[in-house]
Amino acid sequence: MILGVSQVEITPQPDVELSGFAARVQPALGILDRLFAKAIYVAENGEELLWIHCDLIGLDRDIVMAFRRWAREKFGLAEGRVMLSATHTHSGPCTIHLEEAGLYDAEYVEFLQKRLREAAGKAMTRTETSEWVSVEGKLELAVDRRKMASSHTDSRVAAIGFRRADGTFRAVIVNYAMHPVALGSNNRRISADVPGQTAPALAQQLPGRPIVLVTNGACGNLNPPAENVPPLQVAAWGKQIADAVAGPLQKATPPPRSGLRVVSSVIPLPLDTLDIAGINAFAEKALQDTKSFAQWSGKYRRVVERWRATLIANAAKGSNPTDRDGELFGICLGDIFLLGVNAEVFSLFTDWLRKSSQRPVYLIGYANGDMGYLSPRAAYAEGGYEVDAAHLFYGGFRFKPGSLEKLYNGASALLEQCAVPLQGQIAPPAPPSLY
Repeated sequence: MILGVSQVEITPQPDVELSGFAARVQPALGILDRLFAKAIYVAENGEELLWIHCDLIGLDRDIVMAFRRWAREKFGLAEGRVMLSATHTHSGPCTIHLEEAGLYDAEYVEFLQKRLREAAGKAMTRTETSEWVSVEGKLELAVDRRKMASSHTDSRVAAIGFRRADGTFRAVIVNYAMHPVALGSNNRRISADVPGQTAPALAQQLPGRPIVLVTNGACGNLNPPAENVPPLQVAAWGKQIADAVAGPLQKATPPPRSGLRVVSSVIPLPLDTLDIAGINAFAEKALQDTKSFAQWSGKYRRVVERWRATLIANAAKGSNPTDRDGELFGICLGDIFLLGVNAEVFSLFTDWLRKSSQRPVYLIGYANGDMGYLSPRAAYAEGGYEVDAAHLFYGGFRFKPGSLEKLYNGASALLEQCAVPLQGQIAPPAPPSLY
């Protein structure tokens, strides 16, 4: 396997607005730790993958498409061979559009595009032969923040390590599902949060001091044990994730079956589109939400009124969308399936795929964009921020109940395309009817 890796710093100026919390006072007051974009280029038997992972809250779809156009022109890479993803730190610059949670920073995005191109160029031109190994550990750190009947967590910590012939590591991909919100809304310093502490903690334990990509799983409902904690606690949690895979990685042996395959598909997901009367009714109900007012005060009122005005204006022109594209980006390394999704996905989703396919599956959240929360049917019945209020901050309609289940069906089909079965044939997946 041919592997190229690189890392470039993407830390913004210290006085930027930070993205992720409406409750935060802006702007930032300094830098707690540096942000990075980390690139991996993999090629084997005519298959290629260029993947850049960033210490950011997410990437606006326009950023992704602009970079893919550049990669096609520069390197001849098809769109379906290029993935951009983010850790989802809530202490970085504004690279997605969220109302009252930091202004989208066009100047920073221009700087970011240059740095992404630099990272890609370095990774694709500094390659060498490598082998890969994989391990899976367990860590009961993330908690289901909703605390409702459908509560679910994912304790799996996965790592894929790329090694030189001498046994030293060039790069490691870590996957764990937990929202990087440990520093909380009180924090006003730039930081990569928990992933930014996991990466150096793991690199220091492995020979070769590899570049470490700490990716987020299906964490739409999962938080760290607490928020607004001090940096030392964030570092301790980051080290826990690193420790879960560091030892096993050093003992791991190459898999019996290698091989790389990259597949992708787009699944239109229906929106809960409302007419003008419905928009007004939803807005009026939202303005009676005393809990949201207590948390966000006047900012919440502005969010609701801006949402109402924008969607009513669109409805008058007949321009409100009825669906949004969910992009599935599948990476098969031997029997392992990594699945990029451009959304905030609930943790049940990954377990559905694991149960139906009987193979190691790890979700890469916030990949190739971020269009908001994708929640199981049970969450709609229970209510909560993810299904009742989050779409107001994202500025559009929420997804219809059943959208996550529809994405699951698409992901199951993609998995069957991507991988050779472990034993016999993969049975047609049963839809997750319980949720």
